[in-house]
Amino acid sequence: MPLINYIGNRQECLDNKRGGRGNAPEPIFLDYLVVGGGNYGELAAGGGGGVVSGSIRFLPRFTLDVIVGNGGTGSGLIPAQPSILQSVPNEFFVYAGGGDSSTSGEPQSNPPGNEFENYSQGGAGGSSQSGENAPLVNQGGAGGSGSFWMIDISGSFPLSPQPGIYGGGGGGYGAAVIADQALGGAGGQGGGGRGEGFNLAAENGVNGLGGGGGGIRFNPNTNGGSGVVKLRYPSGSVSGAIGGTIDVANGYVYHTFTGSGQFIYQP
Repeated sequence: MPLINYIGNRQECLDNKRGGRGNAPEPIFLDYLVVGGGNYGELAAGGGGGVVSGSIRFLPRFTLDVIVGNGGTGSGLIPAQPSILQSVPNEFFVYAGGGDSSTSGEPQSNPPGNEFENYSQGGAGGSSQSGENAPLVNQGGAGGSGSFWMIDISGSFPLSPQPGIYGGGGGGYGAAVIADQALGGAGGQGGGGRGEGFNLAAENGVNGLGGGGGGIRFNPNTNGGSGVVKLRYPSGSVSGAIGGTIDVANGYVYHTFTGSGQFIYQP
């Protein structure tokens, strides 16, 4: 499974450069989501990227460095990369590992007497949910579901700009003695790609969700989806924060990073 951890997550991060009290700017309360890249799919379906979320309170005048991991590349067998959110002076560090395939989605053993009916388990999701075992002798297993991010202030999952589920595993491939009966497993919720079947090619993992690539038997290897880093805070609570793509929805301001960059709060 992908390595998922976070280190030095203090509830309050102080800025030694902050001036006297006076009319000091307001602190900022951030919810964060860090998703690593999903891995490529081959005979083993790609595992979804690691998913780490939490909350932190920062005092003004600080910078967060953002690294967004790429998905694994099937053509070059390049593994998925981690995503990182950190502020070195504040000793704040969050790491979400890239997905893997070494422990998620290995081909199932052939049933006795059916040496050509080879099918695969789905890839594990980034939340460590295992991929589904192949439900039928001709069908690949579904990928493991990813992780839900936080609900909004209304108590429901926002429709935009974040879909709520990240790091789904790829579906396993299907194969059968009667070739046209082979069915690929469904991709896991959160961007996992479908596995290869007779009529349908395997799918890549979804970029920006850290989905794992679907498993394949004959077609070229699939790619994993890139990761993402999201930060949010209540709308109207602060001003002067920049970085990433900014959206306002469901009572929050969202800063979304699909590539590396910086989040800066300098009111």
